[in-house]
Amino acid sequence: MSLHSDAAAGVLTHAALNNYLNTCKINEPSTEKGNGTIGLTPLALAARNGHVDIVRLLLEKGAMVDALSSQLRTPLWIMTARGQGDNRAEIVQLLLRYGADPKYSLPTLQNGSTPLENELKQRKDPDVIRLLVQNGGKTDKVTSLAASLGVPEIDAVMEPFKQRGNVLETIVSLIIAVILYIFGWVHNAALAAGSILKKYPISGRMNSSMVKKVHEALPPPKTKEEFKKNIGDFVAKHKLGKFFRDDSQQLLESIAAKAVELQRDTTSVLGQPENSENLIKLALYQPVIYCDDSRSMDPMGNNDGENRMGDQRDLVRRVASICTRIVPDELGVHLRFINNEPDNSDNLSIDEIQNIMDQVRPLGCTEIGTQLRNRILQPLLYSQYNDNVKNLKRPLLISIITDGIPYGGSKSLETRDTLRDEIKKCQEYLLENGLPSRTVIFQISQIGSDKNSKEFLQSLKEENLENVYITAQQLDSKFRELRKNEKDLEAWLFETLLEPILDKRPS
Repeated sequence: MSLHSDAAAGVLTHAALNNYLNTCKINEPSTEKGNGTIGLTPLALAARNGHVDIVRLLLEKGAMVDALSSQLRTPLWIMTARGQGDNRAEIVQLLLRYGADPKYSLPTLQNGSTPLENELKQRKDPDVIRLLVQNGGKTDKVTSLAASLGVPEIDAVMEPFKQRGNVLETIVSLIIAVILYIFGWVHNAALAAGSILKKYPISGRMNSSMVKKVHEALPPPKTKEEFKKNIGDFVAKHKLGKFFRDDSQQLLESIAAKAVELQRDTTSVLGQPENSENLIKLALYQPVIYCDDSRSMDPMGNNDGENRMGDQRDLVRRVASICTRIVPDELGVHLRFINNEPDNSDNLSIDEIQNIMDQVRPLGCTEIGTQLRNRILQPLLYSQYNDNVKNLKRPLLISIITDGIPYGGSKSLETRDTLRDEIKKCQEYLLENGLPSRTVIFQISQIGSDKNSKEFLQSLKEENLENVYITAQQLDSKFRELRKNEKDLEAWLFETLLEPILDKRPS
C-alpha cells in the first residue's frame, strides 16, 4: 500500500496520511507502475475515482487544488475528463471551493479543452455543468458546444443567474411529459400520443419540445413489462430520481392513474382539464403544513375573541385534501406545530390530520423560526441531504400559518428576525449543496386579524426573499366568505396553493 494507491482506492485515513507524509510529498505524482496510479497526484486519483471524503481530507491537509499530474493536468481537469462514481458534483464543488481553475486548459490537452468542455463532451452531468458555469467556467466555445447538444437539462443550467430555479423547472416539465405518456397506458395502451393529449388536455403542452422529446424516447409499449422498463430507463437517464428516489416509477404511475380518475369527477374543479398540469406540479412537492398553536390562537388568548384554532382546523383539512388528491395514499401531508409535537406526523391522511388537529390545544409562545429549523428543516432537509445521505424524496412546499409575530419569551433566543434568518440559511444551504433554489419554497399566511401580525408579514414581504410567498388575503376571513360555495372555496384554495408553485407573487 502507498499514499497513491490508498487515495485511488478510497481507503486513505488521517493517520495513514500523516505517516505517508513522513516519506513522500502530498502533491507528488505517482511513479508506481502496474496499479493505475502512475503520473497522477493523490488528489487527482481520489477525485477521478469518486472518493469525496478522501478529496476533502487531502485538501484540508494542504494538497494544492491545482497540483499538476502528468501532461500538466489539474485534478479538476482530470475529474471532468475521466471522473467516475456518483459523487462527481460534490467533488467538483469541493475543488472549486478550494480555488480550482474552472477554465484551465493547454493547447496540448485535447486541443485546449477546459473542464467544462470535458464535461459537455463526456458525462454531461447538469449538476457539474451548473457548478462550473456558476464559478466562471463558461467560454464562447463552451456556449456553442452546449447549444449544439440540444439537451434541455443542459440549456437550463447554462444561464443560472438569469434563470434561477430552471433545473427544477426542467425536471418538473420532464415529469409532466412522462405523465402524459403514462396517461395513455392507464387509459388505453393503444392510444396514439395525439389522442392522449386531446383526451387529457394539459395547457401549453401539446406542442412542447419536452413532450415530443419524451414520446420520441418512449415508444408505445407492447406489454406492461415493457412499459415499466421504458419509464424506469427514462427516469434513470434524465435523473428524475434526484428527488423521487424511492419507487419513483410507482409515484408517477399513481399520479397518472389518480389524475385520470379525478377528471371523471364533475363535483370538483380540480378535475377540470385546464387544472391538470398545475395539479400535477402541486403533487410533485411534499406539502408541509406548519401551524401556529400559540396561546393567542385561543379565543381567550387574543383581544378579538377569535377562534383562530378552530378556523385553522377547517383550513388545514381543506388544504390537505387538495395537496393529496392525486398522490399515492402513503404520501400524505407532513403536519408540524410551533409548540405541540404529536407522534407520527408525517404522510398523514385527511382523517389522521383531522384527529391530530382536534387534539392539539393552544399553548406557549411563537418560536416560529426556531421550530421551523428544529422540526422541519433539520429532519426533512439538512439530515436528508449531506455527504453520506441523499434521501430527499420530493421538493418541499412549506405552508406556514401564523396569527402573530415571532416571540419566544425571556428564555428563548427567538427574535423578530429568526424566521427570516432561518429561511435565508436554508437558501444558502441549498446553494452550497448544489440543489436548485426551488427545492424548498415557503408560503406564509396570516390567520386572525392581529394588526401587528399583518405589519410583520408586510415587512417580511418587503425583504423580497427568494422563493418566499406571503399570501395577500387573511386566510380565515376569506375562508368564511366562501365556505357556503364548495367549488368556489376549492378553487380559491387551489389558486392560493399554486402561487408559490407557479412562482406568482400576490399583489
